Formats: sequence, C-alpha cells, structure tokens
Amino acid sequence: MGLLQHGETIHPVLDSLCIRTIYNFSYRLSGDRKVAEGVTEEVLLMHLAHQEDDVFLLKHAWEDFLKYDGCLESTGEDRVQQALLALDPELRCAVILRDVLGCSYQEISLILDKSETEVAHLISKGRRGLGKS
Repeated sequence: MGLLQHGETIHPVLDSLCIRTIYNFSYRLSGDRKVAEGVTEEVLLMHLAHQEDDVFLLKHAWEDFLKYDGCLESTGEDRVQQALLALDPELRCAVILRDVLGCSYQEISLILDKSETEVAHLISKGRRGLGKS
C-alpha cells in the first residue's frame, strides 16, 4: 500500500484518525480501494509539503479524486456504496462529507468551493437521490 503501511507513522502531525478519514472519504467517493490508496498517498505527500489542516486535506482528496472520476467501475456487494456511486460525484461528495464524516456546511463549502446555500442544496439533492436507490 505504498506509504500507508499498517502501524507505520507517516508524520508526527498526522495521526491515524486523520489518515483513516482521508482514506475512508476517498474510498466512499470512488468505491475502489486502489483509488483510495492513491488519493490518500497524494494527500499525505501534499500535507508533508504544506502542513495543511484537515479541511484542506479533504479538499485535496476531493480534487485528486476528480482526476480518477470517469475511469471507475462500480463493483462489490455493498448496497450503500452502490447507492453512493450512483450519485453525481459532487452530490456524493457533499453527502459523504456531511452524513458520513460529519463536516459542517462551512467546511464543505470550503472543500467544494461553493456557498453554504449551494452545499445545503447539494446535500438535500444527494439524500433524495440515495432515497431512490
């Protein structure tokens, strides 16, 4: 898994919770473990270079994920993941950040470069989309 060896300390500022959060966010966005690992490694390298906080790490994860979008194939039995993958990536991102990671509307607006009103709309639309799955 590259930089993310089990039990290995990457950097004293990054704790395992932060690393797991970035990985889980990336996995829920993509539904693909290899993509999640790659995005997480890119974000960790970015952090080592710039010492950014968690919100900006999630923003970098989102931006790195967008490089992979379109080349993902939905596989697996996880119904929740399948429903998430059926959503437009931006809706998926907003729902994951709010409902899975518990980010505030303000944090999500920073990550997606949207107003808080736009974020509320994305979350609402994403939740409706999940309800139809």
